[in-house]
Amino acid sequence: MQRMIVILAIMALSSSPPFASEPLPPFAKYTCEGFYFRALVPSIWMRSDRNPPYADMTRVAGAKFEGTPNGEDVPASISLYWYSGERSFTTPDSYINARLGSMAREDAERGRATFDTQVAGRKATGFKMKTFELVMLPHDRLKPGKDDGPIVYELAPPSRKVIMDDQYIVLPASKGYFVLHYRAPESIVEANRPIFDKVIASFEPLVP
Repeated sequence: MQRMIVILAIMALSSSPPFASEPLPPFAKYTCEGFYFRALVPSIWMRSDRNPPYADMTRVAGAKFEGTPNGEDVPASISLYWYSGERSFTTPDSYINARLGSMAREDAERGRATFDTQVAGRKATGFKMKTFELVMLPHDRLKPGKDDGPIVYELAPPSRKVIMDDQYIVLPASKGYFVLHYRAPESIVEANRPIFDKVIASFEPLVP
């Protein structure tokens, strides 16, 4: 009987989810332009050339890093930004309210659900939500028949909706605030979460 219990225990340990034993990728030091903060970021992730949210409405510094390709066609990403708090989005609350009111939000019924946390010894506000990303599909049919006529898309090209998990942490500063954002498709969100955890643990604000 005891031998059977030991065997079952070994089987349970060996059947843990594959992402639990996945080694973390190499990390590199990243210092934000303007020296607003620094942190470790996964060195094999690519820096995105997309503008930060609301960059046309207030001054923003920092970067977004995108993970390696996956079966969802949408990579996981980690964004680290400092918002100046000038003009629009002057406070952390104004940013949080804008994000939670996003048109791409899938769980709007949850309302403004936030939680208290701490990063780099500072009190911070965190929140999670689900959004979606549309992946464009080919415009032509797969193996169309000879009798098929031309295809006309009147409203939008065909697309596939990928549900995304978003996690935000917003830290106040003496001038402006910091936004740490992790985003990934539901199917890979847990596999990449340890990477975001390490980024958060290394995050060092350079603005008091």
